[in-house]
Amino acid sequence: MAKNNTENPALVYNADDQPRSARDWIIYSLQWVVTMVYAVVWGYAIVGIEMGFSSAELSGYMSSIVLTIGLSTLLQAWLGHRMAMVSGPNVIPSLAIVAAITAGGKEYAQQAFFAQSVAGIVVIILILFGAVKLINKVWSPLILGSMVILVGLSISKQGLALLVDLGFGWQFFTGLVLALAGTFVAIRTKGIWGTLPPLIVIVLGYAVFMTMNEFEWKLMQEPDPFVLPEILPYGLEMPPFDLIAIMIVVNLMAALNMFGNLTGYSGVTKHKLDDKTMNRSFLFFGTIETCLAGILGVPATVAYGENLGIVMLTRVAARSFIIVASVIFIIFAFIGPVGGLMAAMPKPVAGAVLLGIASTVVGIGANMMAAAPNFGRREQSLVGFSIFLSLGLFLLPPETWENVPRIITTIFSNPIISVIIFVMLFEQIIFRQKQPDKK
Repeated sequence: MAKNNTENPALVYNADDQPRSARDWIIYSLQWVVTMVYAVVWGYAIVGIEMGFSSAELSGYMSSIVLTIGLSTLLQAWLGHRMAMVSGPNVIPSLAIVAAITAGGKEYAQQAFFAQSVAGIVVIILILFGAVKLINKVWSPLILGSMVILVGLSISKQGLALLVDLGFGWQFFTGLVLALAGTFVAIRTKGIWGTLPPLIVIVLGYAVFMTMNEFEWKLMQEPDPFVLPEILPYGLEMPPFDLIAIMIVVNLMAALNMFGNLTGYSGVTKHKLDDKTMNRSFLFFGTIETCLAGILGVPATVAYGENLGIVMLTRVAARSFIIVASVIFIIFAFIGPVGGLMAAMPKPVAGAVLLGIASTVVGIGANMMAAAPNFGRREQSLVGFSIFLSLGLFLLPPETWENVPRIITTIFSNPIISVIIFVMLFEQIIFRQKQPDKK
């Protein structure tokens, strides 16, 4: 096993360790392929369904989602942050795109992808001028924990909506049983088996819906065997200025999300994350995960905080495995029926996966806040107020925002953005604690 000055003895494989057997190559690479599949569910369930794509559009969209997940994960693990972290559709810009549908309709929301590309350029410029150091000064465990909890709560809402999409018939109860089965496997199993609930839910769900003749086979049959992702699928028309401003704000918040995920992961795995590595990772975030993703017509990606839970279950943090898995995923993106297979995912199955993810994410967020240096009455009050205010704004009916400026709607109907703003405002301005005088 390779040694380095940041080795964590609690891990079987540290970040730069090389695999010791063919068995490990296969098992742990497959583990990350499975993890990337659940990242696909995010892209499908949050934006893919809400955009109201036709069958052909949805298949192409899913192929582009698969490509961006594979490409961003590969480049970050190989050259960027150099850690075993899957990058997948970021819930912050995803919810912003969904909010844009409410604010201006489907065509307006489609322009958000091009606006996202412009935002990526702005993020790159800010990084070059030292924005990462500024983020480091204002970030705190309370912001990170609150943000992660709101991610879980927001996707639980989406998961429940998908479960009841076809009413309270057998489809709903099938999805509910699948979600409970996935939770049971996660609780009762150890090691790599504890990372497989999303795959188990998807495989069983597909089998049930195929058996009941409720599966859209045509989505697998329509695409060509070999496909190329479409560049700027919604046109080259310059987006409205307000939409560009919205996506800049949204993706700056996504940058905060990424900073929190990277620092949290590196802190637990004891992997060194110096300024040079962080800046390099953020440059990939701006160019590939934000700008290129927008050009391909999909939401920006980010390194997921949930990666930490997978690494702690398996005790495997070697990036060799995730690099192999990301190459496999990139190949999948060019196979037409693969995109069709993912586009044909029954909604209750996607809902079951999201509910499982939501429960895990909320727990991770609670642990992050509990581990803060101080979590007394002041911290509990400001975090609680921020979370419930953000969640309440998120749950307001769409008509509430009809007469509100679109930029305000997109920001404050997005619970992750609003909770970051509120916690930062309360913790560091309104309820800021005085620092003891230095003698």
